[in-house]
Amino acid sequence: MKINRRSVGMLRSAAVLVAAGALVAACSSSSSSSSSTTSGSASSGGATKTATSFAQSNTLSLAYTGGKAGAANSSLSPITIGYVNQQFGNPSYPESTAGAALAVKYVNAQLGGVQGHPIKLSTCFVATEEDGQKCGTQFLNDSSVNVILTGAMTVGNASLYSVVDGKKPIIVGNGLTAADFTAKGAVTYMPGAPGVVEGMARYITSGGLGSVKSVAVVATTDAAATDSAKLLFTPILTAAGIKVTQVFISPTAQGADVQSAIKAAGGTTADVFVPITPVQGCISIYNALKSLNVTPKVLTTGLCFGTPLVKALGGTFPNGWYFGAYGVNYFMPYTSKVPASEQLAAYEAVVKQYNPAMEYTGFAGPTYGNVLTIAKIYNQLGTSATSAQLASSISGFTGPQWGIPGTPVACGKITALFPVICVGQMGIEQFKDGKWSAIADSYNNKMINAFAG
Repeated sequence: MKINRRSVGMLRSAAVLVAAGALVAACSSSSSSSSSTTSGSASSGGATKTATSFAQSNTLSLAYTGGKAGAANSSLSPITIGYVNQQFGNPSYPESTAGAALAVKYVNAQLGGVQGHPIKLSTCFVATEEDGQKCGTQFLNDSSVNVILTGAMTVGNASLYSVVDGKKPIIVGNGLTAADFTAKGAVTYMPGAPGVVEGMARYITSGGLGSVKSVAVVATTDAAATDSAKLLFTPILTAAGIKVTQVFISPTAQGADVQSAIKAAGGTTADVFVPITPVQGCISIYNALKSLNVTPKVLTTGLCFGTPLVKALGGTFPNGWYFGAYGVNYFMPYTSKVPASEQLAAYEAVVKQYNPAMEYTGFAGPTYGNVLTIAKIYNQLGTSATSAQLASSISGFTGPQWGIPGTPVACGKITALFPVICVGQMGIEQFKDGKWSAIADSYNNKMINAFAG
């Protein structure tokens, strides 16, 4: 199934809130192909993990960025990154900024900055579409800013891209709307919402969850999740002859309203039940299923193992649920056989060292990785790199991206409809009976190619 141009246009202003949560796993084989499990609760990181030491983190990070051990020289001129994020309001993604700030602090303190020069963030926050225009103008007029990084935005991004118009390169941190995936002069090293949602659909049609004839979908009524369910997820299943019933609820729906939606969608009897909601909706879905006393086969996104849900469940995760996201998981034990897993553990060691109280899941980890990648590219080009030179290296970056296992990294070559996307693989994992299992992901070398077919 292919998405047509009209669908892309409909998605352009829609906030697709599905790729967020964490970094999980994937491929198109059945759960019997799982090759690794790990036990533990979320209170211990969701797994019994062998910790990466801070010293090990430094070694890995220096190798990745090409920096030199030690602190940056504060007397040298800074390397300024223009940084945009939807920081306040509802929805908002403050963890993205926490991840970016942590990376800047760490690179400057331990990795020598960029050839001795400290990195600095020039921040601009959006709450309305007009704010994106303001941020774009701010960065275009600032000669010290030669590259722009976004955190996560559902508003303001289209205006930002329109104003910048390819004059300075943009790394889209965590793409949530179609504008994020079609912007001139922009790239993203994540599969983003299209990759996660289409990948989940392809996992079902490939037989990953067994013989499936019916799928129930409950999504929130914002244009975001609604268009995601209708335009990215459902058409792939319908083309495969699978019956899909969709019901849409308010993002704030709870209790009886959610129970009614689940029943109306056939969630109590369908072969697979798919919630497409932000994390608060995941909590409501979980509670509704518990009240209905049903245990359907659930496939959802990485949003649903975010910290708020874990806290609501008393330090654990929904039993038996499958989760789709980027290909590695904060809660699985790291392994040196999967570099992205080892890098994720290194990131957690930095969190523990500098800001153990921060919300380190969600968009924090990917944004942290993007700052390290910018440092890597600057170290290769030199501190006097121009926007044009940076744009060439950023679009030509072949990876691997810090903490993201998907390959290849090939900007402009993954999908014609979303040319900004540089990585087209995602993953699936399951939490069952107190254990995380690698169902189809980087841990068992079975990543899903989301845009295949």
